Amino acid sequence: MLKVLVVDDEFIVRTGLINCIDWESLHLRLIGEASNGREALNIILQDTPDIILLDLIMPEMDGMKLIQKLEELNIKTNIIILSCHEDYSYVRDAFKKGVRDYILKLSATPEEISGIMEDVAQKITEEQQNVLSSSVQNLPAHKKIRSDIADALRYMEMNYKDNLTLSDIASHIHMSKNHLSYLFQKETGHSFSDYLSDLRIAKAKELLNGSKRYTVAEIAEMTGFSDTGYFCKVFKKSTGMSPNHYRQGGSS
Repeated sequence: MLKVLVVDDEFIVRTGLINCIDWESLHLRLIGEASNGREALNIILQDTPDIILLDLIMPEMDGMKLIQKLEELNIKTNIIILSCHEDYSYVRDAFKKGVRDYILKLSATPEEISGIMEDVAQKITEEQQNVLSSSVQNLPAHKKIRSDIADALRYMEMNYKDNLTLSDIASHIHMSKNHLSYLFQKETGHSFSDYLSDLRIAKAKELLNGSKRYTVAEIAEMTGFSDTGYFCKVFKKSTGMSPNHYRQGGSS
């Protein structure tokens, strides 16, 4: 069942809506009601509804501010506006934010309200089924992508000491450089160059903390940096201290 939250500052409107909808026959479940956007947000953060029946003009936090807050928090839901005739400008702005539909709360009949709810619920269900179907179809392809990226990461782990390039890895896993760059960023959340730099710095930390005392120049060379000065610059940017300072008492 799709979960529904009713948000309106007028008790009589909330009660009327709740009582006029045949929730079970529409395969909907009422999870709560709120008198303003702040109360609604507290409920949403605990149990995100699939549909919100939302009044626009309310005290404390109005409907538009709630919609904006949900956008900022990247909370995906489906909103049906509860509107009065004089709210037209607000409704127009709300539709720009992706609102599903609206109900004229002072004049809509129970049949009209149920019809809107049924229509929106049906569209949401169809979209969910399409997403599920697409995910199942794309599962083998995504497994292949993850396998390729895992192979790329293993290759980097084995060859970070060398003058390693994105082209080297692309050639190793038989993929174009541009496509690998896109997938690498998407799957790891880091660009290739940032990931390689972080890997090299992590290896440098291990050497600096080790029992054998290598010079900074030796560690730079052992971790794939051809220039000691550049290594020190990258190390300090990453850790906030020089390699020697790190060795003398810095922590990882």
